Amino acid sequence: MTNRRHFLSKTAVAFAGVQILPRSVFGANEKLSIAFVGAGGKGWHAVQSLQNNDSVNFAAFADVHEARAAEARKANPSVPFVSDFRRMLDQHGKNIDGVIISTPDHTHHFNAKTCMQAGKPVYLEKPLTHSIAEARDLMALEQQTKLACQMGNQGHSGGGILVLEEWVKAGVLGNVNEAHCWAGPIWSYPDARPAEEPVPAGLDWNQWLGPAASVPYSSKYLPAQWRGWFEFGNGTLGDWACHNMDAPYHVWGLDCPSRVEIESSGPSKLSFPARVKITYTFPASATRGEFKLHWYHGADHALKRPPELDAARTFPDGGTLIHGSKTTILMGTHAGTPRVIPEAKMQELSTSLPKVNLKRSNHWDNWLLAIKGQETCRSSFAYGGRLTETMHFGNIALHVNRSLTIDPTTRTIIGDEEATALMHGPAARESWKV
Repeated sequence: MTNRRHFLSKTAVAFAGVQILPRSVFGANEKLSIAFVGAGGKGWHAVQSLQNNDSVNFAAFADVHEARAAEARKANPSVPFVSDFRRMLDQHGKNIDGVIISTPDHTHHFNAKTCMQAGKPVYLEKPLTHSIAEARDLMALEQQTKLACQMGNQGHSGGGILVLEEWVKAGVLGNVNEAHCWAGPIWSYPDARPAEEPVPAGLDWNQWLGPAASVPYSSKYLPAQWRGWFEFGNGTLGDWACHNMDAPYHVWGLDCPSRVEIESSGPSKLSFPARVKITYTFPASATRGEFKLHWYHGADHALKRPPELDAARTFPDGGTLIHGSKTTILMGTHAGTPRVIPEAKMQELSTSLPKVNLKRSNHWDNWLLAIKGQETCRSSFAYGGRLTETMHFGNIALHVNRSLTIDPTTRTIIGDEEATALMHGPAARESWKV
């Protein structure tokens, strides 16, 4: 039998500069060699999630901040480590079957596209990209290459969406024309540039900046705090919408909104407003009427506790609330398992609720099996990109501080040049263009 690695190195097909790896080459029980771009923070969580997975070998770690990668390296001392993921691809590419990318939002597009152009299936943390144009570019590349690509909104492979789908099909909720989604953590900072600080040892600040414009280092950017800065992250909405809007967006077949209406604590050019309500309106489709998706974060615009919720039950810090004509459903974060509220109604319906088979691969295994051709990525870039687009339309409206009208057929903003320009995001630095 031909050795798989020899086969890959000799017969991979070049297509528009991308190497397409034949999925049939992977044996059903053969381990996949996975590399990590970002091994600290969310990257460390990814390493831990796959540490004892019998279908995975670790091929390499890449991280621009050595201290952040220390735990992953200590747990896996024999795994090669480099600071620049491009060197990782050059040095270890022939041994890499897939890449997990856990880096700040502003680097997602560059990192993912570079890996995909090297023929590597990609697992990319949410939100997919830092701009709508970047999301569309990755969606097009996924379609072109047929690589197994997954966005990391892990709840999409959980049981909550399966249960909600079956309840909707069975008519448990009755008629539904809106859903309410919210999150607790707030990523918002004063609208002023932080003071310059010395760059810590072991951090390649220029590479951390990547495509973004060069600014002095500050500890107010990392770790994690980059989420609250417009040039690096996508704020609370970007951090949580792909989790907490996921269930209604998927189950009711939502796509591109026609209207985005905002209320907020005011615009911020460098950061994001701390208190927000957004209403997305989606036009009617062949299977449903017009649908409104409401988003909330921050005290002034927080979703009020539903009167149906029993006094003894905690109202979650983030999640999804759906009022139907027959019942009200409450879900926790990450498309958590739905329950009818109040509890007395849940108990009344318990014997008539559809039985749902919840046995299926988790989000990581779904991606690994998709690389082998045994499953299809549930949150492929084709899906994750559309969900990310919807999030971005909201952030654009917040940034320009006005509501938007969108043509859902052409997926363009109508009559607003400033907002339209934000769909493309800032221009990448010359050496970081792909």
